[in-house]
Amino acid sequence: MKPYYLTTAIAYTSETPHIGNVYEIILADAIARFKRLEGYDVFFQTGTDEHGQKIEMRAIEQGLTPQAFVDKTAAEIRGIFDSVNISYDKFIRTTDDYHKLQVQKIFKKLYEQGDI
Repeated sequence: MKPYYLTTAIAYTSETPHIGNVYEIILADAIARFKRLEGYDVFFQTGTDEHGQKIEMRAIEQGLTPQAFVDKTAAEIRGIFDSVNISYDKFIRTTDDYHKLQVQKIFKKLYEQGDI
């Protein structure tokens, strides 16, 4: 079986997702499902971007820590994706420990190579 990797833009967690986020994920899901029907070994990834000053400001406005704020918003986003039965294999959050570790490895390598 040939592998097929599909990813989407990751939804920014300063707000509940808008129609553009949901539209994109539904289109990507249609591609993933079609490729599975064609016999591909599909890995479909989506998720949330949970960093930025806007997120910090929104959290402060609501009396939350940034992590508590993104936990709430990411759960809303994932819930919306699940409610329309998106067939993703991985829902990544940029605050996941795994993600942070990988970014640190990449940053270190780029720094050591003189790219940063």
